[in-house]
Amino acid sequence: MEDFNVSSVVVMCQPEDIDRLWREMGQITNVECHYKEQSGKIIITIESENIDNEIKTLKRIEEIKGVMSAQMIYSYHSSELESMRDDIQKANSIPQILQDDTLQAQDITYAGDVESSLEAILKRK
Repeated sequence: MEDFNVSSVVVMCQPEDIDRLWREMGQITNVECHYKEQSGKIIITIESENIDNEIKTLKRIEEIKGVMSAQMIYSYHSSELESMRDDIQKANSIPQILQDDTLQAQDITYAGDVESSLEAILKRK
């Protein structure tokens, strides 16, 4: 298995810049755009062979005209991701809220942390 790091990043911008920034960031090597909210929020991932290159890519994103902030939220090494993927598949436990197709993201109130929630789900296996 190839070693790599992957990080999730929240990019904030003015609403009028969102489409342009989505296109620009999507053209950066090892960056994938996943979600955009017209209020000015873009969720991306950065994948690289080491943390130094990951940080260089984050700095490059921060320097793009129109980016107000770019915050790295989570960073994982490929071995951690593979271990988590195995645990999740073994647990076969998807929280009910994620199975409700009628629920809108803006209606969800979150007051915890993802890591603790994931650990609780995995312990139920």
